[in-house]
Amino acid sequence: MMMNNFLDSVYSDGTRGFVSNPLPKLKSTVTVRLRFAEDAPVVDVLLRQMVNGAENHIPMRYVFSRGGLAYYEAEIFINEPRVSYLFEITTKDNYYFYNQEEISTCIPDYRHDFVIMADHPQPDWVKGAVFYQIFPERFCNGDPSNDVVTGEYEYHGRGPVKIDDWNERPLPPEKGAGMDFFGGDLDGIIEKIPYLKELGVTALYLNPIFSAYSNHKYDCIDYFHVDEHFGGDEALARLSKALHENGLKLVLDISINHTGIAHHWVKEGKPYYFKKADGSLMGWAGFSSLPVLDYRNEELRHIIYKDDDSVLKKWLKPPYDIDGWRFDVADVLARNDDVQLADEVWREVCDSIRQVKKDAIIIGEHWGDCAEYLQGDLWNTPMNYYGYGRILRQFVGLPELFLMRNEAFNKVNYMMTAKDVVRRCDSHYSAIPQVIADCQMNLFDSHDVARVHNYENITFEKWKIMAVSQLLWTGIPCIYYGDEVAIEGYTGHDSGFRFPMPWGERSERGKKHFEVYRKVTDLRRNTAAFSEGGRKVLFADGRVLVIARFMEDEMYIGVISMEEDEMQIEVPLKNIGAEKNLCDTDEFGDRIYADKADGGIRLKVPGYASYIFKVV
Repeated sequence: MMMNNFLDSVYSDGTRGFVSNPLPKLKSTVTVRLRFAEDAPVVDVLLRQMVNGAENHIPMRYVFSRGGLAYYEAEIFINEPRVSYLFEITTKDNYYFYNQEEISTCIPDYRHDFVIMADHPQPDWVKGAVFYQIFPERFCNGDPSNDVVTGEYEYHGRGPVKIDDWNERPLPPEKGAGMDFFGGDLDGIIEKIPYLKELGVTALYLNPIFSAYSNHKYDCIDYFHVDEHFGGDEALARLSKALHENGLKLVLDISINHTGIAHHWVKEGKPYYFKKADGSLMGWAGFSSLPVLDYRNEELRHIIYKDDDSVLKKWLKPPYDIDGWRFDVADVLARNDDVQLADEVWREVCDSIRQVKKDAIIIGEHWGDCAEYLQGDLWNTPMNYYGYGRILRQFVGLPELFLMRNEAFNKVNYMMTAKDVVRRCDSHYSAIPQVIADCQMNLFDSHDVARVHNYENITFEKWKIMAVSQLLWTGIPCIYYGDEVAIEGYTGHDSGFRFPMPWGERSERGKKHFEVYRKVTDLRRNTAAFSEGGRKVLFADGRVLVIARFMEDEMYIGVISMEEDEMQIEVPLKNIGAEKNLCDTDEFGDRIYADKADGGIRLKVPGYASYIFKVV
């Protein structure tokens, strides 16, 4: 019996399940696969490769069938650094074009083609990786002797305040203003490596650690030294060595867009900053305390990234040997009205980093569409709010992170649908190559946004939807420290997102959160379907979303529902070559209520449910 719509079964991607070598060398040959229902009324299958700017149509051949799906292959020669292609399928009555965005009868543009890049330096540790973001001042105090002393210095007319009780709340913003300190440091992170390994994370991303007077360190006063209250340069060398010995990677955060007003360059009157008409320094986002760097100055470029002993190169080299950089406010770097140097500066920055460490990961802070930076030669990933975090937060009932800033949008009580989720996600992923998609840093909490579980309307079930979804999106899950134990906090100000990590006995709620993330990290690290597999949406209706993750015969189904009431849905497993679920409970031990249906399963989905289960 022919499928109702064979187009729903058409699938390919850039993973090794469909591309014989996703990271090929130039002048090599790669085999590309496409699959669809074996009883589909297909007459011809072609692969359209762009060769030196011209379209080249390659006939594809049938090779085998599995699970009711027919697989076709063609070889393409990697003749240039970036090879793009799509698939052309004909039936007796029509023709179809299939690219990363959609399958359609309309002849598409080239912007959403599948892409293979020759000699691309994707970090070898990306597959199966799990990031863990740490705000160092609030994670663990490993060496009390280097703690800030109350009143030790004056900054913006006030002195630092040392909080002696680790379990206290941070000071409210009007009292703390980024100057309340608990004593977290790099030796504290070393002390907690066994905990990090128990949780199952594989890479750390640290908020800034370079010398600065605030607790967040985004107002740097010396890029060339680790803050003494974090343990100094020697502590970073110890941390890097300890992490690498334990199989963990290390990424550091930096702002090369601006410094703090107390930086010695400001005091020395260096011509490294943008100035306003009155001669005063221009501050980032209107903050006069954060003067913006002007990359028209060639000497500044050499200091920050060009010289062998430049800021960015120093910390990539031994004994620090970090594995990559996260760039703060990367969207605005080298941009100021009539001075638009972003393209030039980012090219130089990324090239300089890869001269030292070819496979260093480069992460840019960007909250919106940044596909221009994600084509393979610049960033590996943004902080993926646009293609993941903003979407999922809104789906579970929180304000959209950007729209909430506008009073007009705050008046609208709109409930996001599953189809909205798919469309917004696809707008990001369909515009980037697979090897870049594999690197996307998928986070929903960070030092810049209120923690999801701290909102009053977020139950454990809704939070679990967020945690489970990190397995269902292509890319690297990123856990913000403390989320895994339901850390306390509040949503009104960033001081509420930066509570000290609770190291005492876990609450019952904290235990439940921890076990969820233990399972998430285990599946991510040890299951090919989640670490390097394909992804296909099987159902998106109302507020229920079903996504398949797969690698060859290993297939999993993820279900997330924001419906209040129980729903009965039919999941077309036939579209991935499966027909039934393997057992009565999912990976988290929750009961699955499923019956066999034509072409798949009929699934009972309780309100606010989330499942991951294996199918065959």
